[in-house]
Amino acid sequence: MSSHRLEKPEHPVSPSGPGLYSRYIGAMLYFMGAALIAGAVVHYPIDPTQYTVICVIGAFVFLLGTIFNELVLAHERPNLLEAGLLVVFSLLLSFGVGLVGGGIQHFTQFPERSALMTPIGLVMSYAAFIAKDNHGRWKHAFSLFGAGVLVVAALTYVGMVALGNAIGSAGHDHGGHHHGGTPTPTVTVTVDPSTGTSSTPTPKPSATHDHSTHEH
Repeated sequence: MSSHRLEKPEHPVSPSGPGLYSRYIGAMLYFMGAALIAGAVVHYPIDPTQYTVICVIGAFVFLLGTIFNELVLAHERPNLLEAGLLVVFSLLLSFGVGLVGGGIQHFTQFPERSALMTPIGLVMSYAAFIAKDNHGRWKHAFSLFGAGVLVVAALTYVGMVALGNAIGSAGHDHGGHHHGGTPTPTVTVTVDPSTGTSSTPTPKPSATHDHSTHEH
């Protein structure tokens, strides 16, 4: 029997593609960028300057993920034109994903804005992914699946608008109710200018006092 034996490598090696750690870095760049964009596009009305900066940072992080995954880790490097188109469609994809994620997460806070953002982001992300993917063709955009994406986007818009109106109506109805609390009595202090003394009249009892304590 041979004295040599096969030893398991200390670190995972993948001769057919990028390693585990490299794929993790690429995935984190993608997801972090999309998450930053999702929060920024929804909260933009609160502080336009701050969330514009966050959105730009998120787009930059997502773009780094695209360069890392599609250029650095790729077996075949695209030419200059393909790389430029890859960057453009990757940014559109990141904003599409951000619109969908942000619209769903913050629907109760911004129902009207979310009702527009979510279906637009859904269509944008699908079109950008087709253009970005190596196996994607424009025929896929006009396919049965593409029609299904449009239908889902339209139903999402209608459903979110209806749900937003229902939430708004419920809020207005609740706000218009008077919950019969005991009003706070107003006490008037009268100052006698000749003596400088003040007098406070005794407030009259409420008309809705408890009659059960009276003796008849």
